[in-house]
Amino acid sequence: MTRDLLALALSAGLFAPLAASGQEQPADAPATTDAPATPATSSPADASAAPVAPPATDFGDVAPLDLPQAGEGESDAAQAPGRTSGSSDTPPSLPTPVVVRPPLPPGPGITGVDRSADYAYGAFQRGWYMTALSLATPRAEEGDTAAQTLLGVLYETGRGLPRDAKRAASWYSLAAEAGNPQAAMRYGLMLLNGLGVEQDEEKAGDMFEIAAKAGSAEAIYNLAGLYRTGEGRPYDPDKAFELLKQAAELDDMDARFQLAQFYLDGPADIRDEARAAFWMGRAARQGHVGAQVRYGILRFNGRGVAPDEAEAADWFERAARAGNPVAMNRLARILALGRGREVDTQAAAGWHLAARSLGVSDLQLDAILANLTPEQLDEAQAFARGFATAVEQLATDEAATTP
Repeated sequence: MTRDLLALALSAGLFAPLAASGQEQPADAPATTDAPATPATSSPADASAAPVAPPATDFGDVAPLDLPQAGEGESDAAQAPGRTSGSSDTPPSLPTPVVVRPPLPPGPGITGVDRSADYAYGAFQRGWYMTALSLATPRAEEGDTAAQTLLGVLYETGRGLPRDAKRAASWYSLAAEAGNPQAAMRYGLMLLNGLGVEQDEEKAGDMFEIAAKAGSAEAIYNLAGLYRTGEGRPYDPDKAFELLKQAAELDDMDARFQLAQFYLDGPADIRDEARAAFWMGRAARQGHVGAQVRYGILRFNGRGVAPDEAEAADWFERAARAGNPVAMNRLARILALGRGREVDTQAAAGWHLAARSLGVSDLQLDAILANLTPEQLDEAQAFARGFATAVEQLATDEAATTP
């Protein structure tokens, strides 16, 4: 069976949501109440770079889907840890904690005063940035830490005025020193990365501690990264693991993904595929594209969760439409082999070419191209070009909106 790939992409939308069935949970896993029956809207953050092509996987007597290998899926680098060198019992290292989302104080999950009647913040939410600036400035000069934090956000993100990292750091510093947890979180990230201020990992950790005590899952996650790398905090992988669990339980998407990675690749005494699948599934449902790929693989192979090839295919397509080339490759294999979906050689070719254009090649899938008519090959190539263009645009848009 063949399909018109361009018509399919246009009718469904390049990033249309796909249904996925419920997630299996281990008997002793934490109870979950926030896992919807369909995947959450996915983020394009995983499509920001082209990965290195891995060796092709043998389709012989083994399952055609495996976890991404070293060098594969480098577009996940901002969120997905690679293996560290040395023993296989060495846990994966957390990525360097960096800002991945625009700051919007007051942050969710952080205790503090109710800002619902704050006209400056209300103007900020509506996109009236100059109005927010004019309302917040006099209050900030009088010592209002919420207004100081808001000014820091405006200068850091360049909303309504040119970006100015030094001014942002200065306002965050004032508010953080007065105990504002949102400002402490933002200032900690700037200290960690040397943005607008001299780099200071230890002081960054102090700022994360302030925000963590106020309930910031993002701060707890970043503290885990510091303890894991020994930057700004003593090297303590056990403490990093405990902090990572705390952040995951507070609904931090990246922490859930990293925790799942630890349960998959960490020391032998903590490896637990059921828990890995549990947390990977929760991150996937929150829209973490790297988690969607890995959960699809776990689902397909029945690792830590009941096997379901059809649901695995849904997760691969979801992540593929978000621009993830590894997911495109796995979806192409699904369609070529008829595992979880009906065999569709032309669609498989289109996804294979899209993945290859983004750096993930597969010599065995190259063979299906020879079986297409010239017209089918032209359509598959046009589909791949369209996706490559869409992914590049997503990466450009992401870079333009990230401080």
